[in-house]
Amino acid sequence: MDSERLAYITGEEVHAGDRVRYKGSFSTVVFVSDGDNEEFSPGYQDYAGSERGVMICDDDGGTSFIGYPDENLSFMDRG
Repeated sequence: MDSERLAYITGEEVHAGDRVRYKGSFSTVVFVSDGDNEEFSPGYQDYAGSERGVMICDDDGGTSFIGYPDENLSFMDRG
């Protein structure tokens, strides 16, 4: 199955380790799955096999799962 890679609204592909801003908070992408391919940061291997989407961890330690990146998720820097 060829799934479309997840991308920010600016076109960059989403990758584990990316620094992002989500709804005003700075965060790091810790898991990303396009349905076929998965990337995760160390300590987030348990999410392997999860549904398509992006998990981020904000700088205060809170996590959020985003099914599809939208204008609320801004790419800041490649980690």
